[in-house]
Amino acid sequence: MGFLNQIRPRASGEYTLRTIDLLRQFGGGTSTGVAVNTNSAMRAMAVHSCVSIKANAIGQLPCHLMRTEGEKKNQARDHYLYRLLHDQPNAWMTAPEFWGMASACLDLRGNFYALKSGLPGRPTTELIPLSVGAVQSVVQTPDYGLFYQVIRPGAGTITDTIPGDRIMHLRGLTLDGIIGLNPIEYARESIGLALATEKHGAKLFSQGTMIGGVLTMPPGQFFKDRAKAKEFLNDFNENYSTVTNAHKAALLENGVTWTKMGMTSVDSQFLEARNFQKKEIVDLFFGLPLSMLQSGDKVATYASAEQFALQFVTYTLMPRLVNIERAISRDLLTEEEKKTLFAKFSAQALLRGDSAARATFYREMVNTEIMNPNECRGLEDLNPYDGGDTYKTRTSTVKQDTGEQADQGGAQS
Repeated sequence: MGFLNQIRPRASGEYTLRTIDLLRQFGGGTSTGVAVNTNSAMRAMAVHSCVSIKANAIGQLPCHLMRTEGEKKNQARDHYLYRLLHDQPNAWMTAPEFWGMASACLDLRGNFYALKSGLPGRPTTELIPLSVGAVQSVVQTPDYGLFYQVIRPGAGTITDTIPGDRIMHLRGLTLDGIIGLNPIEYARESIGLALATEKHGAKLFSQGTMIGGVLTMPPGQFFKDRAKAKEFLNDFNENYSTVTNAHKAALLENGVTWTKMGMTSVDSQFLEARNFQKKEIVDLFFGLPLSMLQSGDKVATYASAEQFALQFVTYTLMPRLVNIERAISRDLLTEEEKKTLFAKFSAQALLRGDSAARATFYREMVNTEIMNPNECRGLEDLNPYDGGDTYKTRTSTVKQDTGEQADQGGAQS
């Protein structure tokens, strides 16, 4: 046991994660007979896609440490935390990898833990994410302090008890304020049904009889020689199968007829069941618009896709981003620093792939004097120019200059 285990106060409440660990290792039973745990849930493509989309979206958003100076808010690039949050939180991970992992852990486990490396009372030098299952329990002391029982890396089952002020803890939905609920536990029946239907489909294609059609001969007529029958069938497939032979006219002799085999009602219901499970997982569990996975019955139009993207940012990403920002302030800043410093993810990075949307956004922000041209150029990694720091409506300036030139021209004439 670690040294802190011997001196920690007696716990008034211990919130164990061992049950979650057992589910992660052996799986939670479901009515379908398919065991669902954190790892097996990712084998459901709907779950995998949702987790990846959210992790990639949050990973591409830069996290800035901001400082309030009177009425102004500027990036605190001179603070030691800025590099950890924006560039590289530790020696082997970039910031996109770190925040993407945090998002994935919240989706799959409801919690994300990072150790604040450095001497107690000194600035944090690294944020080290704790591996899956490393946190065995969270202990709350009689004075409401928190301690984390963590397995020591490479030491088997040996654990250390780490004070809460050395842990950055991101929680998902929580009912006790200590540990976030594991979403996979609560959605395992739905995910288990999705895995079961996927397994059923694989069995169907591997063992079922899937034929495109039937060649039928008149009653009493048949091939006496099976080699001749096989030769006839191969000749038919060679001339009328595959995409290159599509829509050819077939010549069938001796009363032979062709009957195409369509999709049965059972096949149709199977596909409907898979689509329903995908919708339930994507739309209800992860809160993602179906259009982002193109799993709906209809493909989204340009206008509706724009609204879906806005919905994704507003209702899916922003709650998580705000949660992370507040956790950074709580766990990484001192009480004095909290008065002037705060973390902020820049959601404008989501516009990076749409040049037209960025141009429209910048134009409106400059024309309404919310941003100046140099601020817009900075977001595009362009150098500022002289006079670009002035907040002035550009369209009205052009109109005013044009009017003055016309007046001058009339006076000269």
